[in-house]
Amino acid sequence: MKKVLLLLLAAFIVSCSTSKSTTNKPSKKTLKGTWEVTAIRFVGDEGLYKAKLFDFADSPCFKGSSWVFIPNNGSGKFTTITGPSQCDGKDARIHWSFYEPGDGTYQFQFKYVNEKNKPIDPANRGYRARIDDLNATQMIMRVGVTYEGNPFDVVMTFSKKSDDITL
Repeated sequence: MKKVLLLLLAAFIVSCSTSKSTTNKPSKKTLKGTWEVTAIRFVGDEGLYKAKLFDFADSPCFKGSSWVFIPNNGSGKFTTITGPSQCDGKDARIHWSFYEPGDGTYQFQFKYVNEKNKPIDPANRGYRARIDDLNATQMIMRVGVTYEGNPFDVVMTFSKKSDDITL
């Protein structure tokens, strides 16, 4: 009887301990396929913001953009929309992965690459965005940016469109 009580007490203590993170480690397989940015919102002080995301295009050009993620080799691409005057529908190939900064969160990171998956930035720079949520049908990423010295976040909501991984 004493052993059963000790076992139950140990199980209770383990179940009550705090976990490192409330976010599960993301799986590359979860991202496999074609995704679309369905919403973009700004989080920060009240005001109007202008955000060029990933040194590529203004934030409105990303709403409706298409992203392809191939998990086995981390390759992918995105295509911004054509429409508003500042958007000209550009493509970018990327090499992506997940990063764990050690604070219990996870980040999506990528670099621009050429057709041979070699980085195209001479300084080998890349980009990171915090993953707020990732499941089989939706991903929410938070991109930290600044405008006129004021920091704010751009929250991008992705919805999975298909399992197609054609670049």
